[in-house]
Amino acid sequence: MKLIQFREPGPPRVLQCLDVPVPEPKPGEVLIRAHAIGVGIPDCLIRAGTYGWMPPLPATPGTEMSGIVEKVGPGVTSRRPGQRVYTTARERPHRGGHYAECVATPAEATFVLPDNVGFDEAATLANYQVAYHIFNDAVRPQRGQSMLTYAAAGGMGNALIDLAKAAGLVIIGVVGSEEKARFARELGTDHVIDRKREHVGKRVSEITNSRGVDVIVDPVGGPSIPGNIALLAPSGTLVVYGGLGGKAQLDLQPTLRASKNSPAIRQFSIHTWDHLVEERRAGMRALIGMLDAGKLHPRIHARLPLAQAARAHEMLESGAVLGKLLLVP
Repeated sequence: MKLIQFREPGPPRVLQCLDVPVPEPKPGEVLIRAHAIGVGIPDCLIRAGTYGWMPPLPATPGTEMSGIVEKVGPGVTSRRPGQRVYTTARERPHRGGHYAECVATPAEATFVLPDNVGFDEAATLANYQVAYHIFNDAVRPQRGQSMLTYAAAGGMGNALIDLAKAAGLVIIGVVGSEEKARFARELGTDHVIDRKREHVGKRVSEITNSRGVDVIVDPVGGPSIPGNIALLAPSGTLVVYGGLGGKAQLDLQPTLRASKNSPAIRQFSIHTWDHLVEERRAGMRALIGMLDAGKLHPRIHARLPLAQAARAHEMLESGAVLGKLLLVP
C-alpha cells in the first residue's frame, strides 16, 4: 500500500510516497481502507516540525480519514468488516498517521457513518470538531448575536460559518480576495469584508452601527489581538485559535484597561479535550448527526491522489484553497 512519510521535518518536498505492507490489526484494532483523507494546517505543522504535539520520527501526517473497515483484530466486537467509518488522530496517542491507503487503529477511535454521510464530507470533520467546541464550550453564543471570523473562505471558515448559521448568528467574514469573497457569500456569510480592499475596523463599525461584534474567532492572534479587542461589542469575546501570528505583546493590560467594553480573551486549543474523552466523542457524534440531517455543508476544493501530498501542502500553504482539500488513494 501507499504511505506518505518524512524522516526529517522541512518543506513539502520532504514528503515521500512509500510502498509498504498493509498493517495487520492488533487486538482491539480495526483495519480501515481509506476513501478520503482530510488535509489541514496541523498536517503542515507536523511536516514542518513546528507542531506542539509532534509524533515520533519518521512520521506520517494526517489528522483524519474516512473509509471502510476491511478487517477487525482479535477481541473486536463493536465493529465489523464492511462498515463505513470515520477515524481521527484526536482519538489516538499521537497526532498524524492518516496519509495512507490503510490504517490500523483502535476500534474505539472510529465513528460509524450513516449511509447519508458521504466519505468526502466526513473527511472534513476535524475542522468542524474545532468549530463545535469553540461554539459550545468556549463561547456559547446566543441567537441573534454577531460573529466575525477571519479566513472565512478556508476549511475552518466553512465549518465556523455552518455552525454559526445553525446557531442563528449574524456572520461577518473576512477574506483576502474577490474570489474568496464570492465563496464566503456562497457559504451563507451575511457580510463579507475583503481586507485587501477595505478597512476591517471601518466596515465592522458600519455593519454593526458602531456597536462592535459579540464574538471574534481569529486563527492569527499575536500582534492582531489589540486591534481585535477594539472591534468587540460590550462584553464581547475574542477567541484565538491556531496562533499562526506568533506571540502577543507581553503585557496586554494596557490594551484591556483602555477598552471600555469589558472584553474577554480566550486562547482556544482543541487539545483541551485530549483527556475529556466522553465530551470529545459526544461532540463528534453530534456533528455526524448534523451531517446526516443535512445541517452542515462542507465544500471540497479538490481531491488529489495520495501520492501528491506534497502538492496538497503547497496548495494549502499558498492560501489558494477554498473550503477543504482532500487526498484520495
